[in-house]
Amino acid sequence: MNDVRSNVVRDRIVRTAAALFYVDGLRGVGVNRIIEEAEVAKATFYRHFPSKEHLVLAYLDEMDRLWKIELRRAAGQETDTSADRLTAMFDALLWEGHPGEYRGAAFQKASAEAGAGSAVHSRIAEHRAGVLEWIRLMTRQAGAADPDGLAGTLALLMEGAQALGMPTPDHDAPRLAQAAARHLIQEALAAATPR
Repeated sequence: MNDVRSNVVRDRIVRTAAALFYVDGLRGVGVNRIIEEAEVAKATFYRHFPSKEHLVLAYLDEMDRLWKIELRRAAGQETDTSADRLTAMFDALLWEGHPGEYRGAAFQKASAEAGAGSAVHSRIAEHRAGVLEWIRLMTRQAGAADPDGLAGTLALLMEGAQALGMPTPDHDAPRLAQAAARHLIQEALAAATPR
């Protein structure tokens, strides 16, 4: 029971921090504010997170988990055509972890604040590499002429559409990115088809 309670408290701290970090940024939110809003004792906070960096990493882990779930949900079933899945994944841009409160991509915002070579910077790079590898897998399954190039371009389009959500959301960006992606995917598949 003690482990369950401990996990509940830890999750509450992460959820509280996530809401604050997403709105005010990593540097704009201090540990004392998180402790106060999560309604935990300072000792409890530090038992779960020895430093703010540990908490930021937990936040990024949660954002990574949620973003990957949403990407896969938007892309559809693995039984669907890979080309259709590649286009559909852009529907995930409409979610971005915080419906109704969109202020840009959590990882892009964190990247702007992370010091080069820091654990946070490394975690952001790991997230981007994981997303790119997943897109690359689908471009290969779709039979694209240059699957690596197409994957990189689609990842760039997705990042660009997310960036247009900061600081004022551009509600057309997801659909424009999706239309551009559809065109690129069609070209890549046509180039792979023997004539």
